[in-house]
Amino acid sequence: MMKINGFGKKLTAKQLRTKFERQDECDETFFDELKESRKWREPPEKALRFENVIIQDTNLPLEQIEESKKMLGDALQLCGIENEIASFMKRKFDSRYGGHWQCIVGRNFGTHLDPIQFIHFTVSKISVILFR
Repeated sequence: MMKINGFGKKLTAKQLRTKFERQDECDETFFDELKESRKWREPPEKALRFENVIIQDTNLPLEQIEESKKMLGDALQLCGIENEIASFMKRKFDSRYGGHWQCIVGRNFGTHLDPIQFIHFTVSKISVILFR
């Protein structure tokens, strides 16, 4: 199956997959194309530093808060778009703490949740809500 990228150059599905393939920890789904609007505009080394993580609200124990901050730092380094970060965080928390964790990552969204456990981070302009 042939796809056309933004520059009019035809690439096969296999070529697209290898072009946009991420590390094993990131989302392993098939990447048709990455939209430019989904990529980070600011360089990660400036905007998405570990020390810039602000915890807005949480009801997690202290050790889970520290672990989630480390996982978020790993996700920001390994993954390039919001969907991959959310998948990474969800899988790591499911394997580490069990249960059915959900993750929302984005720049502009509204939510009304009644979770058992949750944490709400902000890094630069990106918000992350991890809950179950």
